[in-house]
Amino acid sequence: MSLAKSVVWLRGTAVELVDRLVPKSALKLLVHPKFHEFIGLDRIDAVGVWIDNKFMLKRRQKITAKQQTSISTQDYLRTHFCASPFEQLETTPTGLAYVCCPVWLPTPIGTLDTDPQKLWNGDIAKKLRESIIDGSYRYCNHVHCAAITSRTLMPRDATRAQAIIVRHESGTTSLPEHVKLSHDKSCNLSCPSCRSSTYLANSTRQAKLDDLTEKTLVPLLREAKSVLVTGSGDPFGSKHFRNLLKRLNGGEFPDLKIDLISNGQLLDPRAWEELGLKNRVRNVEISIDAAEADTYAIVRRGGTFARLLKNLAFLRDMRRSGEIAQLTYSMVVQALNYKQMPAFVRMSEDYAADTISFNMIRQRDVFAKDEYVEAFIGSPDHPEYEDFLKVLDAPELAQRNVLIGNVREYARPSVLAEAAE
Repeated sequence: MSLAKSVVWLRGTAVELVDRLVPKSALKLLVHPKFHEFIGLDRIDAVGVWIDNKFMLKRRQKITAKQQTSISTQDYLRTHFCASPFEQLETTPTGLAYVCCPVWLPTPIGTLDTDPQKLWNGDIAKKLRESIIDGSYRYCNHVHCAAITSRTLMPRDATRAQAIIVRHESGTTSLPEHVKLSHDKSCNLSCPSCRSSTYLANSTRQAKLDDLTEKTLVPLLREAKSVLVTGSGDPFGSKHFRNLLKRLNGGEFPDLKIDLISNGQLLDPRAWEELGLKNRVRNVEISIDAAEADTYAIVRRGGTFARLLKNLAFLRDMRRSGEIAQLTYSMVVQALNYKQMPAFVRMSEDYAADTISFNMIRQRDVFAKDEYVEAFIGSPDHPEYEDFLKVLDAPELAQRNVLIGNVREYARPSVLAEAAE
C-alpha cells in the first residue's frame, strides 16, 4: 500500500478505532463539563476543530460515499434539482466553507480565509455542482438531507432550474446569492443535542472572527441577496454576531435580507430595536424541541419556557403585522420529546407558525455514543420505538405546513404516503 493510500486508510478508520479501543469511562470523562472547565474551553475547542476536520469530516464523507439509495430516491433525484450548491455558501466554526449544510453535503469547498472568488468558483465547488446536474447527488447524504427526505426539491424542468444549469454550463460565474453564517458557536444555551457545555467565544477568538468577517465575508455579503445568522449557536447569544448584525445595518447593504435562527430566549423587543432589525428581517426560525416546560428545561438547558412563550408572543405579533415574512418553529426529535410532537404542532400554530419542522437527532460526536443510543428514538432497537411509530400516525403530522424531515425515514409506509400527498 502506498503512503498516500495508507494515510487515507488511517483517517478513515481512526474514529472507529477510538470508539473501540478507548475505555467508555474515559470517553464520558472527555465530554464532562467539569473536565472542560479544568482543561479550558479554548483548548477543548481547538482539539474539537482538529478532530472534526481530520477525522469526523472523513467519516461523514465515507458514510455518504457508501450509502445505499433506494430506487424511488434515485428516480426522484434524477428528475429534481437542488439550487443550493449554485447559490449558497455556508461558513462553519471549523474554518471551512460549504455550499450546503455540512451534514447534508459533507464536502467543503475550501477554507474561509480563501479569496471569495477562488473559494466560490474552485474545482471542488464545480464537482459538487456537476453531481447535481448529472442527477447522482453522490456527495449528498440522502438520509440527513431534509430536502431529499421531505421531497421538497424543485422539478429539474422548472424554469429556475434550467436557467441555473444553462448559466453553469456557459461558464458564467458570480458570488453566492445566499450566505449562511455559522462560524461562531457562541450560544446562551447548552442543549444536549448540540453540545455538552456552554460555549462563548473569548475576546481573542472574537477578534479573529471579526477580522475574518471583514476580509472574506463582508465582500461576499455586498453581492448577496440574503444572509442567515446562525446555524451554529445563537445570533443573540453571540457578541460577534450581534456586532455583525449592527454592521449590516449600514448603507452598504440596502437590499440584503436577514434570516435568523435562534433559540428565542434573547429575541425580544429590546434586542430587535438595539440591533436595528426593523424592516430588515425576512424569515425567523426558533428551535424549541419541546411543548412542555419540564421537557424544555432538559432539552434546552439554560432556558426557561415562560421566557420562550413571552418572546413567541412578540414574534406572533411581528408575523401578523407583516414585519416578518416567514415564521418557523423546529424540533429535534429524540426520546425525551417525541410524544410531544402533535402538541408541538398545535402550540406552533397558536404562535402563528407558517412552518413546523421536525428532524431526527443525530450523533453529536464520537464521545457521546451511549447518550446518543438512549436518545435516538428512530432505532428499531429502542425500547420505545413502537410507541414512536404510533405517534407518527397523529393527524397533526400529516398537515401541509408540517415538514417531518428525515423523521420520515423511520415512519411506516402509510405515513410516508400521507405526508407525500
